[in-house]
Amino acid sequence: MKRKKMLLFMAIIITFAIANGQNKLSINLVGSPSVTVPFNEIQKITFDADHLLLKTTSGLNSYPFDNIASITFLEEIRIKEIKEVLDVNVYVNSYGEIVVDSPLKINQLAVFDLIGKEVAISSQNKMNVNALSAGLYILQVATEQGLVSKKFVKN
Repeated sequence: MKRKKMLLFMAIIITFAIANGQNKLSINLVGSPSVTVPFNEIQKITFDADHLLLKTTSGLNSYPFDNIASITFLEEIRIKEIKEVLDVNVYVNSYGEIVVDSPLKINQLAVFDLIGKEVAISSQNKMNVNALSAGLYILQVATEQGLVSKKFVKN
């Protein structure tokens, strides 16, 4: 029964980690280097009496519980994705339009109020916001590489 609870607990933890953006499992071993495995390479995790058995695409590894200091989940950060987010510049021109300047192809602009209601939309890289009430808004920019959100204040 203890083994089934351990498997269920591990399944819940991995599901939670994936849902929160982590994509690697790291087993920190006592007196040895850590073992880090991407989730997409893990085929099966099981437990016997005193070992964690990790079957991956490259083989089966056994880790005695006494040698495991901790198990953590990691998120791989890609510098390319961060750079693309920083390449989206937003400004207001003299006509009262929000203009998005980016080397990425802009598919759509959408403006949301603070309760999440969409209040304006455009299929170009600019949008007239003169009709909006004064306040704080979120501009969502849909590019060919994904979504970028920016806050702006309408005076």
